Amino acid sequence: MPITIESLAQINDMTHLRKAVDQLDSELIGLLRLRFACMDAAARIKQDRNVVRDEARKAAVLQNVKNLAKEAGIPVPTMAAIWEMLVETSISYELQKWDQLRK
Repeated sequence: MPITIESLAQINDMTHLRKAVDQLDSELIGLLRLRFACMDAAARIKQDRNVVRDEARKAAVLQNVKNLAKEAGIPVPTMAAIWEMLVETSISYELQKWDQLRK
């Protein structure tokens, strides 16, 4: 059963709430796996290592996340900090993959 804001409002004990959090964590890991697969593809597609770091794209991603966080009613500074780390980690990962593909 998918977890929704409405279904969470029906939970009245910590055991069920923790189960929901664990399910969401699992779903987040699955989504992050897909995001890192995108980095694998980017490393394969980009022919120049110098274009792996794209500060304009990074700024656009971070602004988009801030907008989405605001619309969702969740803490914008926190989401921006998480995504800053995610983007920097993604860039580092992509650089490693780029190098591995061209050894």
